[in-house]
Formats: sequence, C-alpha cells, structure tokens
Amino acid sequence: MDMLLSLLAGVLVSVPCCVIVPRLLAHGGFLDMPGERSSHFRPTPKGGGVGIVLAFVAVAVARDVPMHLWLPLCALAALSFANDLRGIAPDRRLAAQVLAAAVTLGGAWWFGSIAWSGILLLPTVLFVVGTTNCFNFMDGINGIAGICGVTALSGLIAYGVMVDAQLLLPVAAVIGGVIGFLPFNMPRARLFMGDAGSIFLGFLFAVTICISSRSWTEFFVLASFLYPFYADEAVTMAERIWRGESLMQPHRRHLYQFLANELGVAHWKVSAGYGLVQLVVILFAVVAGRQGLWAVLALDLVLLGVWVAVHWNVKRRFHRRRREA
Repeated sequence: MDMLLSLLAGVLVSVPCCVIVPRLLAHGGFLDMPGERSSHFRPTPKGGGVGIVLAFVAVAVARDVPMHLWLPLCALAALSFANDLRGIAPDRRLAAQVLAAAVTLGGAWWFGSIAWSGILLLPTVLFVVGTTNCFNFMDGINGIAGICGVTALSGLIAYGVMVDAQLLLPVAAVIGGVIGFLPFNMPRARLFMGDAGSIFLGFLFAVTICISSRSWTEFFVLASFLYPFYADEAVTMAERIWRGESLMQPHRRHLYQFLANELGVAHWKVSAGYGLVQLVVILFAVVAGRQGLWAVLALDLVLLGVWVAVHWNVKRRFHRRRREA
C-alpha cells in the first residue's frame, strides 16, 4: 500500500509541474532550440524532470530517508536544471557528479548501508558517473529516457533487491513521476525531460544498484537492467573512435538516433522497441544470475555481439540502398 501511495504521489507531483514549468520557461524564453545533434525540429521547453525530482525528494523527506541518500541527488538535479537554462561548463558538471556520487556512496558506506568494502568506493563512483552520463546521452528522442527509466527502476523493485532498502518508496515515487511526465513527451513532445531529469534518473539507477547489490553476480544482473543504453553508447563510441571522430563533438550516430532520423521510424516506436528489448534482457539476466557470475558475464558478451551485428547491418544496408538509389 505504501508503494502504491508513493507511486500515486509521484504522478500527482509530476503532472502539475509538467503543466506549469513549461509555461514559465516558454514565457522566459528558455526553449531548447534544434541543433546539430537534435532529433527534434521545433523549439521545445525542457524542465519535465523537475516534477520527477520533487516527487523523489517529497517522499524521501516524508519517510525520513537519510539525507546523504537524497540531498546530493537533489543538488545535482538543481545544477542540471541550471545547465538546461543557462549552460554550465562540462568540467564543472563532471566535478559535481563525482562529488555527489562520492558523498552518496561514502555516506552509505559510513552508515553501514552497503555490503562491499570501502576499497571499492572509487570504482563505484566512476560507475555512477559513467552511467549518469550514458543515460543523459541516450535521452535524445521522445519517450526513450522515460520508458527505459521506468523499466529499469521497476525491474529493481520487482527483482526484490530493494525490499528492505531505504530508497524503495522514493524510487516508486520517481516511477510515478516519470509516468506522469510521459504523456507530455510522446508521441509528440510538448516538453523535454532535460538534464534535470536524465542526469537524475541515471544517477539514481546507478546509486541504487551500488547500494543494493550484495554480490558481484547481483551487481552485474542489476546493471543489465539498463543494457540497451550501455550497449548503444559503447558501440557508438567504438564506431566514432574507429572513424577518427572527436568524442567531444555533437553527433547522431547512436542506433536509436539513426532509426529515428535516417530511417524515419517514429520516436515512440523506437523508444517502445528499446523498452521491449530491455524487458527481454532483464528476464535473461535474472535467469543467468541463478547460474552465477560467469553466466551473467557470458550473457552480456553474447548480447553485445548481437547489438554490434544489428548496429552494423542496419547502417550498412541503409547506406548501400542510398548508393544504389
């Protein structure tokens, strides 16, 4: 019952924010203008993540969740929202992410909320920062961040690893917040989540699995819940390095971007497809986890190979047809 109430609270906080925030931003001239990397064609307000973050904070405070588990996320989301509006230097944003991850995970370790040794603090901070930026880079078409975010966080709850976790109800509120946001973002986007939402969701997912994992096997199983994002980002980076492109330059080489832009597949279809693939991977990962760590790692490698093959073949066939035309 508490989880359902938290879910409902997330919806009730998010929807009014999705109505009010874009009007305020549009009135102030804060619109996301289409650019080289954009997959949209008209100016659109950001700020859909505001309601998601507020829902998380409201439930966390109401349930007396320790401050180190929600205050750094709130501060990082506020900085990300400022970046949506005015723009902040990448090095400052990266430093803020590292600091927020260190405070959150360091606090969890200090108060005995985690099962791993403090010697792993640095690797987990790097994992959180990497996942945060991966999630942000993948938020490029309508619905993809929301659908995959809800699927990943719902998977964590359904898996049962968070039954006794202090973040359980705040995460349920976030799911409700994203559900309330999605009708404003797809099939036609009247509002974008913005960095305030995508940075927050990626950070929350990564922190949650770091805190909740009780073994290496469980860690890799839970990380696989966001597998399409990791795979698309990793393969795209490898492609860009192979082409000699700067990783700091804007691009549209992700598979999801290629499907939406070059092939003209509707955004909502691409996003739903990623969510479906994600569900299948989650099921396979849970089954593999019962066989041990090596089974999970083998599954991830096989799936990565499949992703590489699909990525390469889709683009190769498109370019071949265009040359023949």
